[in-house]
Amino acid sequence: MYIAVLLSVGIIISRFLEINVVFLLLAFLVVLSSGIYIYLSKKNAIYLLLLAVFVLGLTVGENALYSKGVYDNLSNRLVSFNGVVSNIILKDGFAKYVLSPKNKDKILITQYGGIYPKEGDLIEVRGIVELPQGKRNPGGFDYRLYLKKSGITALINVNGYSVRIIKSNADNYADKVVRRTRERITQIFFNSMPKNDADFISSVILGQYNIEEDVLNSFRVTGLTHIIAVSGFNFGILTLFMMFVLNILHIRRYSPFIIVPLLLIYTVMTGAPSSAVRAVIMACMALIAMFIGRENNPINAMSFAATMILFFNPLMLFDIGFQLSFIATLSILLLYKPIKGIIKLKSEKIKEVLSVTLAAQIGTIPIIIYFFHSFSIISLLPNILIVPIVSVAVVLGFLSAILGLIYMPLSIPLNLINIPVVEIALYLTRIFSQIPHASISVSQPPVYMMLCYYAVLILLTSNLSKKIKISVVSTMLFLLMAVFAVNSLTPKNLEITFLDVGQGDSTFLMTPDGKSILIDGGGRPEYGNSSFDVGQDILMPFLLYKNATSLDAVFISHTDYDHVGGILSILNDVDVKRIFIGRQVADSENFKKLMAIASKKQIPVFQLSKGDWVEISGIKYDVLSPDSYVISENPINNNALVFKMIYKNVSILFTGDIEKEAENALLDDNISSDILKVPHHGSNTSSQKKFVDEVNPKISVIMVGENNYGQPDGEVVKYLKSKSQLFRTDKDGAIIIETNGTFIHVKKMIGD
Repeated sequence: MYIAVLLSVGIIISRFLEINVVFLLLAFLVVLSSGIYIYLSKKNAIYLLLLAVFVLGLTVGENALYSKGVYDNLSNRLVSFNGVVSNIILKDGFAKYVLSPKNKDKILITQYGGIYPKEGDLIEVRGIVELPQGKRNPGGFDYRLYLKKSGITALINVNGYSVRIIKSNADNYADKVVRRTRERITQIFFNSMPKNDADFISSVILGQYNIEEDVLNSFRVTGLTHIIAVSGFNFGILTLFMMFVLNILHIRRYSPFIIVPLLLIYTVMTGAPSSAVRAVIMACMALIAMFIGRENNPINAMSFAATMILFFNPLMLFDIGFQLSFIATLSILLLYKPIKGIIKLKSEKIKEVLSVTLAAQIGTIPIIIYFFHSFSIISLLPNILIVPIVSVAVVLGFLSAILGLIYMPLSIPLNLINIPVVEIALYLTRIFSQIPHASISVSQPPVYMMLCYYAVLILLTSNLSKKIKISVVSTMLFLLMAVFAVNSLTPKNLEITFLDVGQGDSTFLMTPDGKSILIDGGGRPEYGNSSFDVGQDILMPFLLYKNATSLDAVFISHTDYDHVGGILSILNDVDVKRIFIGRQVADSENFKKLMAIASKKQIPVFQLSKGDWVEISGIKYDVLSPDSYVISENPINNNALVFKMIYKNVSILFTGDIEKEAENALLDDNISSDILKVPHHGSNTSSQKKFVDEVNPKISVIMVGENNYGQPDGEVVKYLKSKSQLFRTDKDGAIIIETNGTFIHVKKMIGD
């Protein structure tokens, strides 16, 4: 256990400390050699050996996180690659698949149109190499780390004519056998089951995530996602079923020689996710212990599994599936018996199911809330009712797959029996998910609170005396209360976060007294064919990370989609107290949508014009535009809401997408500001020299993403740099500015 923990701690610390890998490797060898020498001298070397494990964690972590990638020097270059295709996902109008060039890291290909390759095809791809982006917003998703743990370190987006299929079935023999077996099993299910049922059972058994989004959401809301992931659930059912069969055949003693190879084969068939590797290692160790007559220690087996996985792929420590799998397992091992002892029911079976479910949930609640910002408050009942049904479906699915591999028609009777079983499971899941407030949104807890939570759980399950437990828990509670007291008494600054929402604007303000204000909400262009949603994928995680479960005010500069799209997406999920907006084109579709949602949710909407002002928590918003007359040249942009935010001695000018005509109209106003939100993403239609000179900012922020509009303009960037400190969301990620009303501190998500 100590080895797995210290290895993990070393990997975690390596993420925050970039140290030379060669130095760490030498340190590891020195410490390990010293430990071995002391051990051979018959002295206690345990602490040195544990230190060596910690340094090993630092070493493998540093190497995995910061080693130079093979594609780093090819970024933004047009390159051709030959490789074998795997993991194809077909969408409307495009396909995503993994390309494995020989002796190189994997590449994630997105192909738009043309003839899509099949798994196992050898293809040539010609395209521009992109490096995956890391975390770009506070509380955001680290896409680069997510891909890197799967061995993917580059992206290429191509049209169909840039892909040439060289040869079919070009993967190696082992991969070919696995692929064809998976395809055959999938065919077995789809041959005699409805699509939804076949999708479900193939996902549960093979880890093929082809489940419809609404079905997947039902499992999320009810806290049943562990069912549709290949995990210990599958391996437990499979192992118990095989033990049952071997008992009937009176050959249980030889079960390790039969079950272990089958479990290893099944692990390979599922793609060997961390939860599967953990489960198979633990199952194999338990079976071997049984065979040799030794008592199985599941905690040691679990620790060994974690150590093996992290040694070969340290980045798995940051994988949500890895964390949930190991924490759920450890929670069951530690909490199952105490919980079962508390539950007073006559039925042993119900007590067992309740105890396992509660133990797993108690252990995983903080992780689920931290990553998913939500929690299913009804999950206990669905787990009790639906898990046994799915267990039957899984057994029938396994039997069907085995018989179908021998002779396809043999699987049909079992599939026909399985259809109502799967349908009942899906029906019950859907019914439970429709219960009002079945799943609630929860703000991301601080890491120190999570550590305290787990420390208390470990303490309560330890063999320490009741007196010591009470003393330690009391001390921890006192320290937590002290932290909260100090935090509440410490004066807060105004925090302004210019979010990276790609090609769009969105700024979040947290006032010193905790009020939350959103200025614009970004939004992907309506003609985009991606399912990416700025509101749900960037704004909501950020707001929950900031504990902003409601917005005291929303300012909308204008209703272009790249400013209002994200707001339209989240209005139904967030309590908004009031909306401020400038004069808008009344027949704009986005304006109509906004007003319809606001009316439905009874959110007051105020239309502002020059001379109006708003004050929230001592922060003043002086409206400078639109004026009483309408600028006819590009009216949507030029009549956008422009205001100067003033907090004590610091001011910020928010300009929306105004262009030269609106800038000229503002020159006679008091627009001098410390910080300028650069108009219209740095376009050459805005940010005239005379306008920038009049504002005279110390800091300028361009909110821009990848685009085909030539934004930001090179001359505009050059002039802004000569007049102020310039930040760009496309280069720096989110820009976080803190001020006490006098001093200004700037932090970038990328580069700091």
